Amino acid sequence: MPAAPDGLRVEREGAVAILTIARPESRNALSFGLMGALTTALGEAAKDRTLRAVILTGEGKAFVSGGDLRELRAATTSADAERLSAAGRRVCDAIERLDVPVLAAINGAAIGGGVELAVACDLRVADERAKLCFKHVRMGLVTSWGTFPRLLQLVGASNAARLLYTAHEVRATEARSLGLVDQVTDAGASVAAALAWALDIAHGSPSAIANMKGLFRDARAAGAELAAREQARFVAAWTSPDHGEAVEAFFESRAPIWRPR
Repeated sequence: MPAAPDGLRVEREGAVAILTIARPESRNALSFGLMGALTTALGEAAKDRTLRAVILTGEGKAFVSGGDLRELRAATTSADAERLSAAGRRVCDAIERLDVPVLAAINGAAIGGGVELAVACDLRVADERAKLCFKHVRMGLVTSWGTFPRLLQLVGASNAARLLYTAHEVRATEARSLGLVDQVTDAGASVAAALAWALDIAHGSPSAIANMKGLFRDARAAGAELAAREQARFVAAWTSPDHGEAVEAFFESRAPIWRPR
């Protein structure tokens, strides 16, 4: 099935919906249109009482390579930052609010906003070739989509600090050892493995699964204030000279020159 113009392909495998981000020409970079399409698709999934699980994956060699800098290059104001933060937050919150589990099949690179999406999912299955990177500080930014409290819960404070401070790119096996992903598969097998887990989940009581997911939401409720502070820091960072320098350095294929703090 071809992808829609917004870059999202929606398919069904029995009781499981598969959402494939299909913008291979940009390594599945997140545009505003794509984030809107994801939010809409997740909203439709929430209404489907026959659905038992959702798989989120990417087409080609990337899961999601981050934000679409070609679209975002001219978005330099606080209002632009708030719009971007709100768009990504809507997707991640929709994943968390969904009563059925959402599994990330990380078929390739998950960078910046891509790894934030993966962290918002209930489970993460990674292709052995996958690379995950919280690239934010290299772009003069912080996380923004409620990711910080989720990451702390997943990997603990020390591992989160190393991932976020260094922007270290981790391969699937290291990500598994950190608790950032739950399973590593052979090359090309992440979607099949995620589907096997999803079909296994489908054997459980739908209401019990929904209640279990509700318990996980309740456990994360304490992070709501932290997530709001995260968003405010992102907006401030977006309009900083460092972020502008990082974007221009990207297009000029050079290392950014940072200003003193």
